Amino acid sequence: MADTLPLMSWQKQVEIDRLAQRRAELCQRIEQLRPHCHRRVVLVMKLQQLTLEQIQLENQLRRDRP
Repeated sequence: MADTLPLMSWQKQVEIDRLAQRRAELCQRIEQLRPHCHRRVVLVMKLQQLTLEQIQLENQLRRDRP
């Protein structure tokens, strides 16, 4: 079945929601650190990776919908 029904893509939506929650938590942690702190740089990289993963899942979800 090439076209998936919206009800069948709930797993991807749950994963997108989980990634959005993790991104929000990372943003809060990043705001608390100094601008040039090494830990902040690492967290920003993780935030970028999570954002990329979330965008890819959202694109897959849109492609799968009729």
